[in-house]
Formats: sequence, C-alpha cells, structure tokens
Amino acid sequence: MKSAIRTDWQVPLALLAVSAIPCAAGIARLAGLASNTAFNGDSERFFASPVTVILHIISAGLFSLLGALQFSTGLRRRYPQWHKASGRVVAASGVVSALSGIWMTVMYPIPAELQGDLLFGVRLLVGTSMLVSIALAVTAVIHRDIARHRAWMIRGYALGLGAGMQVVVLLPSMLIMGTPSALQRDMLMSLAWLINLIIAEMVIQRRSWGTFCFYRGIL
Repeated sequence: MKSAIRTDWQVPLALLAVSAIPCAAGIARLAGLASNTAFNGDSERFFASPVTVILHIISAGLFSLLGALQFSTGLRRRYPQWHKASGRVVAASGVVSALSGIWMTVMYPIPAELQGDLLFGVRLLVGTSMLVSIALAVTAVIHRDIARHRAWMIRGYALGLGAGMQVVVLLPSMLIMGTPSALQRDMLMSLAWLINLIIAEMVIQRRSWGTFCFYRGIL
C-alpha cells in the first residue's frame, strides 16, 4: 500500500520540484516590485508596467503547482470534487498565464541578448498553442471525452512548464560551455519546450510508464 502511494506521488512531486525554481524566482520578482527593488539589472520594464507580470507570475505559479497535483491518480479518485474544482483553477490560470506571456513578449522591450527573433517567435507559438490546448481540453470535458481532455491538458501543462525545463537545460549547458550566446540561449530555451512536448506525447500514448519518471531522473 505504501509502495503504491509512493509511486502515485513520484510524478507530482517531481513536477513540483521542477516548478520550484521558476516559482521562487517569481516570488522574488513580486517582492522586488512590492519594495521597488530591482530583481536584477534588467527590471525596468517590469516597474514600468507591473500589472501584467504580476498576473503572469501568480497565474503561472497556480498552473504549475496545482497542475502537478492533477497527475496523482489516487488524489483524483479519492477527491473527485477537488479535482474538478482545482481543474477549473488550473485551466483559468493557464489561460491568464498564456495571454500575459504573449502580451509581455510583444509589448515589453526585451533586450536582444535575452530574446532574439527565434525565441520571440517560439514564445508566441507556445503561448498560442497553450491557449488552444486548454480550449480543446475544456471542450472535450464538456462533451465527457475524458481521454481527449487529459491528453490536451497534458500538452497544455507541458507548454506551461517550459520555464522549469529551461532551468534544467540551461544550467548544465552554462556549467559546461559557459555563458551562451544570444542565439544559443534562444535555441536552448526553445529546446526545453520541445523536450516537454516529447515527454507529453510519450505519456499520452502510454509508450512507457518510465516516461512519467523522467523528471525525477533528471533532478
């Protein structure tokens, strides 16, 4: 029994761990905005227009943390009403996160060394794809197509968890190769979303239960 519980919680806990660093950075950003203290040397755009970034940090945090709990089969079965209620929060926060992410990509004056043309296009594509995935997931659950609902929510969650995987991808690369160039940074950050989508599709197709444990293995 204890072994089954541990197995059921391996994936949610691993996803929570992957989300921890971006969430911590978001909290630090909110604290900086509240105290009018620069989070780093590139904070002017956030002080100039703080509402969108505040919405993005809060919604992305809710999406990643509550979304991770949806992967617990035991939790879903034991508390179905909680699953439905929290699922609505996850979907709504995912929409806000995607829309605010698109707005910041287009409207914020992001330095070229932090976002080149490649990353600009990928961020727009990811945000749009995330919105479409959540919309299709909601439509599917309305029509009681649970399998399709889960598949699209997994895809949407994979896209929303891009920041977590970007930490996993960027840190080892920086330790091995040093500070990446602007293009290399764009490519590595884009690669993180691609990795998440590949994992999502493998999970959806149930090719291997070990795919669920991928995040745990890379921590």
